[in-house]
Amino acid sequence: GQSEPGCHPPAITPEDELLNQAVVILSCASYRNQTLHVFIRSSLLASAIHYASVNKKQEIFNTFSFLRNMFSNEFILRPGAEVQDFEDACYLLVKSGTLQINQQEVLVTDRGQRTLAFLTNILDPFVQGYQMVCRFLCEEETEGLTEKQFVPAIRKFIIKHLLIGRLKYAEVLSSDLQKNALAAFLRLGAVQKLRGSEEEWTLKVNTVMVNSLEDILGGKLPTQNPLIARL
Repeated sequence: GQSEPGCHPPAITPEDELLNQAVVILSCASYRNQTLHVFIRSSLLASAIHYASVNKKQEIFNTFSFLRNMFSNEFILRPGAEVQDFEDACYLLVKSGTLQINQQEVLVTDRGQRTLAFLTNILDPFVQGYQMVCRFLCEEETEGLTEKQFVPAIRKFIIKHLLIGRLKYAEVLSSDLQKNALAAFLRLGAVQKLRGSEEEWTLKVNTVMVNSLEDILGGKLPTQNPLIARL
């Protein structure tokens, strides 16, 4: 029906406007994600080179394996195929002229810098999303937080950071990404599930380990850190 005289539609809040924009962005991202399998191995290698900040092939492989494990819920990757995926990515980037590789070192060519930046940026929304989950787990009150409460709670946390400009990608509002991040941290042992009341599981956070994961994803810790070798 029509609004009564003198009545005004409710004002759109900044949160509503953000969520309206996010619906469009997430719809586009779902199509983009369907093509990521074409780039994912090369993208993981490019990101490993970026994070490792060294030329040593073994350390880049260790970082590649760490990132591959971290994001294994996001992409279809064969279990136990880290070496094959690494070698395939190396082959493709050498063939494209992006890298030069010998037994000891991985070197980026001058013409390969742009390609490497493109491939690294592909993972950026996932990296920021997982960092934001880390921040939520360490900064917010998670004592007694159940799995069912996790998504609504972190959604509120992410909206706040998007509105103040601390977060670049609205794709981080994806509940699938948030659940996949939690699954990764559970698998890595940074979060544990404890049986709570009424058959619900509560989350126990290892804040030291979660902080370390956030720092590694943010490039603040060297990837030679023992944590990577352990994981």
